[in-house]
Amino acid sequence: MPARLAPDQSRGYLVAIGSGVRGVGETGIFKRLIALVGQRPNIIVLAANPGDDAGVEDLDTRLLANGAGHVQRIVLSARGDSDAPATLNQVERADLVLLCADQPLRLSTLLGGTQLARLLRRRNADGMAIAGLGPGAAILAEHMLAGGAQGPTPRMGSVTLAPGLGLSNRLVIDQGGAGADRLGRLLAALALNPFALGIGIDPDTAAFIGPDNVVDIVGHGGITVVDPADVGHSNVAEAGPAEPISITNLRVHVLVHGARYDLDFRRTIT
Repeated sequence: MPARLAPDQSRGYLVAIGSGVRGVGETGIFKRLIALVGQRPNIIVLAANPGDDAGVEDLDTRLLANGAGHVQRIVLSARGDSDAPATLNQVERADLVLLCADQPLRLSTLLGGTQLARLLRRRNADGMAIAGLGPGAAILAEHMLAGGAQGPTPRMGSVTLAPGLGLSNRLVIDQGGAGADRLGRLLAALALNPFALGIGIDPDTAAFIGPDNVVDIVGHGGITVVDPADVGHSNVAEAGPAEPISITNLRVHVLVHGARYDLDFRRTIT
């Protein structure tokens, strides 16, 4: 079962981080992340292959510089690695797990249905924080945005959804591209699943989702929140392949550093 996002003070934080986090002390994202889990925490960086963190090759150094006590990198190359006793033992002892991927599907297909996926859900439900960096952020959700076309207009077939870790069943997370580039695929994903709340994350920006279901925004960019709770007309059932999607009565917020958003009541906090 997914780790529920009902108010539960024992659940660990979920942290969705956009790509391109800057160096030590410049945005406070890593410092804030490490502060969540106590002094000198043991951090596991979980990646799907050695090249997944090519854009953040000094990630270990920056985590240590921001207060991590120990950083251990686990590289998954086959599904069997997600059931390996050594891997499970390391995650069992971790204070924080950071998911890194060059594309969401690469990591999700190695994790889905494995002992490691079940362990991550249990550890988060019991209080351990789990973060996703870059494409790894999309994996946090039950409905994972695995890919999609760029552009501001949603179109049929322009987005690919796949099962994620299921740590949240109410979010669809898009961490790729500038706002205009990702808006179409995020809207297309919500047209297909209007239960979810859409979260679009700029580079060097993070959404910290607490056990109380309040999201804190940290970083230099912005986060776009698209709420389809009151969605009106949609032509999803009639639109043909590649045709534009009509969807009405959406609520959109753009939030920056210091802003807060309540997932339960779907409103900003002032």
